[in-house]
Amino acid sequence: MEKKYRKNVGLMIVNEKGLVWMGERVNAEKFGFKYQMPQGGMDLNETPLDAAFRELYEETGLTKEHVEFIKESKEWHQYDFFEPLTYPEGVFHGQKQKWFLFSFKGTDDDFNLKVHPQEIEFASYFWCEPEKMIDLVVPFKRPVYQKIIEEFLPYF
Repeated sequence: MEKKYRKNVGLMIVNEKGLVWMGERVNAEKFGFKYQMPQGGMDLNETPLDAAFRELYEETGLTKEHVEFIKESKEWHQYDFFEPLTYPEGVFHGQKQKWFLFSFKGTDDDFNLKVHPQEIEFASYFWCEPEKMIDLVVPFKRPVYQKIIEEFLPYF
């Protein structure tokens, strides 16, 4: 049986100090690892960049005016879940992600983690050194995070 991967986008948001935005997931107790960068599934007929801006707003409350687009990942990255998960569009073994690097141009007061009340992703957030991010995320996402950090770090 061929594994099925859900199309997804991930966002690395970097501030003027070179720190990366990390959100504390609301359901963190499920995996024992609390933090991750914003990410989410792509809607049908949505481009990856459009999905990235939509997810940016839904998960952080930020709009295009708060960030500057810097770079898109060269390739799609994927990871497997612990077990297949069911989404409205089907059952998936993991996610296939396109990543985007954004420079943050606003202030911390611009964040609104409750802007999308039907699906609040994060309880809180903090700004993290890139080299410390890997140990904070669930293990099955670590290889993707490592690749994204390596690809995007020269653009900070």
